[in-house]
Amino acid sequence: MTWRILITEDDANIARVVQYHLSREAWDCRVVSDGQEALEAIESWAPDLVVLDVMLPKLSGLDVCQALRRKPGRQPAVLMMSARVEELDAVLGLTAGADDYVRKPVGMVELVARCRTLLLRRGPPNDEAKAPRRPTMARQVEAPAVVDEPAALQRGDLVLDPIRRELRLSGRPLDTTPTEFDLLYFLALRAGRVVPRDEILDRVRGYTHGGYARTIDSHVARLRRKMRAAGGGDVIQTVFGIGYRFVVPAGPPAAQSA
Repeated sequence: MTWRILITEDDANIARVVQYHLSREAWDCRVVSDGQEALEAIESWAPDLVVLDVMLPKLSGLDVCQALRRKPGRQPAVLMMSARVEELDAVLGLTAGADDYVRKPVGMVELVARCRTLLLRRGPPNDEAKAPRRPTMARQVEAPAVVDEPAALQRGDLVLDPIRRELRLSGRPLDTTPTEFDLLYFLALRAGRVVPRDEILDRVRGYTHGGYARTIDSHVARLRRKMRAAGGGDVIQTVFGIGYRFVVPAGPPAAQSA
């Protein structure tokens, strides 16, 4: 069993180079060249990660990502690539539902490292996740995501299980991307504390880069929309100029004794 990676890139030379380097990691890689093919491959092949170019024929990478994130159930991680340098592109990509973003030309060492981080954070491959879990003596590789305190966590009506990568709101499952889950879990562990954007980026994404710190805002905005749509409240409070704070939902008022 191995991770599956779908490479969506219309430049054949770039696609071959990316496929070569990712396949060297013993990952199962396939290549498609347009957005429509990407959606069809995601539906039929169920990849664990999609390396997704922004500028694609038929459907753009942003359109593909948005369509993917509207689907229920376990979803692949998404790493977007683009040669466009405006910071707005990164924000748009993350707003569409991407977990990470790299700018072309990207070094293959960095690309492999970003892919590995997203795969480890997401959990076991799709085929392995469906199979019964068996004990193993293989060495565990720790992802730079939030795995230092892997206990199930309850905050009001929210329950976050980092082992199963499950989020439940009032007993009902709520679909999140790997980054969204890690972000919420990281903040919930530090409920009541103001956490700067740079610290969130370093712990949840696995690296710090000042130019990307504001993209955390896009992940928070998506989480808020999902939770509101599911009937939840705003548990992530913005602290302007600094970062975010998790606010534990208030319980029902205590009954007054006669």
